[in-house]
Amino acid sequence: MRAVKATYLRGQVTLSELPAEPGPVEVLVVFPEAADDPWESILAETTPRPQFAKFVKECLEKIAQGQAKPLELDQLPKSL
Repeated sequence: MRAVKATYLRGQVTLSELPAEPGPVEVLVVFPEAADDPWESILAETTPRPQFAKFVKECLEKIAQGQAKPLELDQLPKSL
C-alpha cells in the first residue's frame, strides 16, 4: 500500500501524482477532522508559545545589535 496526497474539490479527487497502475484500482479516501489537525488549535492561541516568544526576542536583539537583519521577501529564491 502507498499513500498519495490528493485534493478534494466539488466532488472530485485530484491526486498529487499519477498512480503506478493504470486502473481501475480500489482506493481509500481519508478526510481529516478538525480535531485531528493540531494547527487549528495552535493558530487559535491568543498568546505566543514561550519558546517562540524567546526566539522572537533573541532575533530582535540580534537585529538591534546589528548582528542580523530582517529577511526581505525579494531575497527568497524564486523556486519557492
